Amino acid sequence: MPQNGYVLETLPVRGLPRRLSLNTLSFAAGLSFSLAKAARLLKKYRPAAIIGMGGFAGFPMVLVGARLGYPTLIHEQNAVPGLANRWLSRRVDLVALTYNDHLDMIKGAKVVKVIGNPVREAVLKAKRPTALKVLGLDDGRITVLVFGGSRGAQKINQAVIGAYDSFRRAHNLQIIHIPGMIEYDAIKQQLDGLRQPHDNVKYHLFPYVEEMGLAYAAADLVVSRAGAGTLAEVTGRGLPSILVPYPYATDNHQAANAKWLESAGAAKVIPDDNFNDRLFWQAISSFLYHPATLDEMADRSKRLGHPKAARKLASLVLKAAANGKKSQRDT
Repeated sequence: MPQNGYVLETLPVRGLPRRLSLNTLSFAAGLSFSLAKAARLLKKYRPAAIIGMGGFAGFPMVLVGARLGYPTLIHEQNAVPGLANRWLSRRVDLVALTYNDHLDMIKGAKVVKVIGNPVREAVLKAKRPTALKVLGLDDGRITVLVFGGSRGAQKINQAVIGAYDSFRRAHNLQIIHIPGMIEYDAIKQQLDGLRQPHDNVKYHLFPYVEEMGLAYAAADLVVSRAGAGTLAEVTGRGLPSILVPYPYATDNHQAANAKWLESAGAAKVIPDDNFNDRLFWQAISSFLYHPATLDEMADRSKRLGHPKAARKLASLVLKAAANGKKSQRDT
């Protein structure tokens, strides 16, 4: 935030422990300090509107703002609303959702809008020819993009490397593998030990890709976890996917996110416990020899996308701010 010219204020709050322990006392103390600091920050900045994006990091500011009469909104990215947003939903002026499958979990809200999840313009507008050139890829091959988020995903990384012998002869396949900075060196060492001079597959290993829009633009298929931001980007680009939900996500929300895509025919979901090199290759090879299936899944993915979600959310915030100013004038 500071690098982009914005002032960043932080609160000493942390997530709510799900079991009673010493961490519960720490949470209560942090929340108390955060509520007090939120009140001071509101007095200092007097914002036109307040928006919470979920989680306990934003909870104190939204709660105090609502109590003091500021225009307040929350946005829920996941298919299963988080505890903080469920608590706040009946106290704020508007709730914006990515999915409409769990409206029953947002109870007592004044206004609910289903708008999707904001995605950066750079992700949506990246072009395939530019991506192929920048990333050094071949045109005419089916391109599989594999990643597990900024920290990587060990289960996915090991499955891809474990399947190398199976796809080394694939003439029409190239893989973009982004294992994450933590595992990059170990994965590179394994890959170097597997590669042979006459391999047909094109395997591109990157520790990190700054502009993920380029990686998406080059891809025909995505293999990843099922975080809300990732799925918003995947559907915003209209890409089919193989999803391996992170099994320890709060309320198992990644599994719910993934199920939403799978039920629409836009993705194939493989549970983390079952995911291995054999299943990875089976899934990939089924698409290599049936490209029409990829096209159909891509079309269904595109129908789920909300490329204008960021503008819709900004519009709601501006409208709330304008209504708040009008209310102040009227009083």
